[in-house]
Amino acid sequence: MDAKIKKSALIYILSFVFLSIVIWFIFELKKNQNKQVYLNQKIVKAAAEFKATLNGYKMLIDFIETRYFKDPEILKLLYESYNAPAQKQNIYRKKIYTKLQTLYQEMKKYQIKFLQIRFPDGTVFLRFHRPERFGDVIKEEKFSIFGSPKKEVTGGFKFPFELYYNNHFLGTVEIILSYDAVKEELRKIFKGEYQFLIYKKILVNRLLKEEKKNYIQSEIDPDFYYESGNNNNYQIPVEVLSQINLKLREKLKNRLEQFKNFAVDVKVDGDYYVVSFIVITSMTGEKAGYLVNYEKDNTIFLFSETFLMMYASVELALLAMLAFLINIRTRSEKFKILSETDPLTGIYNKGKFNQVLEEELKKVKRYGRPLGVILFDIDHFKKINDTYGHQVGDYVLKTIAKIVKQNIRDTDTFARWGGEEFVILAPETDLNGLKILAEKLRKAIEEYPFEHVKKVTSSFGITEAVPEDTTDTVIRRADEALYLAKERGRNRVEIVLPEI
Repeated sequence: MDAKIKKSALIYILSFVFLSIVIWFIFELKKNQNKQVYLNQKIVKAAAEFKATLNGYKMLIDFIETRYFKDPEILKLLYESYNAPAQKQNIYRKKIYTKLQTLYQEMKKYQIKFLQIRFPDGTVFLRFHRPERFGDVIKEEKFSIFGSPKKEVTGGFKFPFELYYNNHFLGTVEIILSYDAVKEELRKIFKGEYQFLIYKKILVNRLLKEEKKNYIQSEIDPDFYYESGNNNNYQIPVEVLSQINLKLREKLKNRLEQFKNFAVDVKVDGDYYVVSFIVITSMTGEKAGYLVNYEKDNTIFLFSETFLMMYASVELALLAMLAFLINIRTRSEKFKILSETDPLTGIYNKGKFNQVLEEELKKVKRYGRPLGVILFDIDHFKKINDTYGHQVGDYVLKTIAKIVKQNIRDTDTFARWGGEEFVILAPETDLNGLKILAEKLRKAIEEYPFEHVKKVTSSFGITEAVPEDTTDTVIRRADEALYLAKERGRNRVEIVLPEI
């Protein structure tokens, strides 16, 4: 019976392990889904911050256009200079530079340092950031990169607008907002760390040779570069940024080449950071790189912590259920054992024996296999009880049960029939084999040195089942054989054959 309990416990434990694994995967999936929703919110937030910052500058530049570059006096000077000879253009250039110098100084306060005017043929009429350089022709659109061989070379976002005077096209004003300006404004307003990554192909195809020197290969992806600068106003320490980037390199592989907005979380020195990648494009709509937003955010930790707490709670509930089921199963088996077992000898009782006998008789009817029944009792057992007491009588009953169990097969069924009577069911055993078994048991009991009583004998009645038998008929024959054994002197084996 213990084996059944162990088998049930093993099944419950394996079920528990299986459920634990399934629940882990379900919770892990749910955790990742919730975290992805949170990261998507971070993407939307970073994109909105970027757009809001550029829109703020756009409003400022729209004001500059309306207030200064639609001024009839400025437009008239440009119109006259466009048609004037080179020497006279210098005079107009100085006048316009002087009139707009106050504007340019105000623009520089907002980190807008690039302002130039080009005529319709591409000739640069005036660079406010480099007034000494003019007259060169820019025929190809550069990718929002501007400057000279000096360190002021930088990249940024171009805001061009056209100039007209009395329906005459005068050229284009170009204002470029540097990457550093955008990053500084984002840092100031939103308290995060930002970096612009530019795709290598853009740098190769669009930048001047001297401009390329100002870009450094990114630690995240060798195909992307960021612009070197003198700004040390970092919201996150540089060494931490470097560790984040190295972890991103392992985590992202070639994901940047997909040019889609995304966000990932990274853990460095016990802190969690959310890094959002927002795609930036050129004026022609070509994917050019990313705005990268680094934000310290230990909220990510809560997803793992909540996951572990929920999983632990479910596991504890499962463990409690497992313990409950094992306890119920154990109790059930114990009750079953009690209902099937004789409490004194530990062998089957009469009820259990009848159940087994019914099943075995079905096999006899179906397959015609031999089945033997042995019914025996202890000779003069009442005298043993009267002479030595019930304790010695119980000792004799238990000892005989032990002797019989040691001398029968595992396939045989042994039970206490009642009082001093015992019964054995022997499948696959004919009358000859049954008689040999009964004699063996009779001798084993007779030769056993019992304490107090010294010698105990038993009488045996045996019979073989036939297909027509019921539990009553086969037991009745065995009982008749036992009666014969007692009538003929006890301590012997008698047979009663079924009627044919």
